[in-house]
Amino acid sequence: MLGIIQSELLKMRHTFSIKMIILAPLVTLLLGYLLSGSHVQLSTYNWWYFMILPLVVSLCSASMIAREKKSGMQNIVFLPIRFDKIWLGKTAALVILLFVTNLFLWIAATVAGMAASAAVSPLDGLIGCMLLFLTYLWQIPVIMQLVCFMGYMKAVFVSLAANIILSAVCAEKEWFLFVPYAIPARVVCPFFKMHVNGIPLEDASPLLSAGYVLPAVMVSLVFALAVFWGGSKLFSRGGWAHE
Repeated sequence: MLGIIQSELLKMRHTFSIKMIILAPLVTLLLGYLLSGSHVQLSTYNWWYFMILPLVVSLCSASMIAREKKSGMQNIVFLPIRFDKIWLGKTAALVILLFVTNLFLWIAATVAGMAASAAVSPLDGLIGCMLLFLTYLWQIPVIMQLVCFMGYMKAVFVSLAANIILSAVCAEKEWFLFVPYAIPARVVCPFFKMHVNGIPLEDASPLLSAGYVLPAVMVSLVFALAVFWGGSKLFSRGGWAHE
């Protein structure tokens, strides 16, 4: 499995996806500065989880399968490796990239906070970024499978629209646990201390309570395990052949 993961990362080394892992946090930081000036840190975190991170996950995950489909899957069909292992290796490579881009965003936002007006402590920022990493995991295999069934552009559009709309509408509802797309924006509220729309939370806001964070993360991880396993089985049975 380690060899498959290394191979997938090597295949991506000259692609836009790998560049985006570093460029996206920097673009988010620049956007936060242009829009909010000295409050760049708070704005950066908000733009990151609300729009930029969903875009990064969607594009990288979709590109992983779209690249193979362009060659008719010839790069993998003749390999003496089970398709489910190839699928899991691809998803694992994307998991690593998801971790790296969130970590880099935290570093950039923390440095910006030290240089301007820090609204989020380094520890809270790190916890928030790691929560985003954990609660976005399930989307990787879902987007990859969407590409198999509907193609690259449709899959990216559906994923991005679902993230933006459902997080905006459902994240602050009591029943947010039933909407996986809403969980990331909700679990970071106690740490980034802002509403989904970027407005700072009131001192007495119930969203500052971290009591719901662990259950929400567990729901996301259980769902991630289910779709990782289900996606590997579907892929091994020729699920990639659909359009």
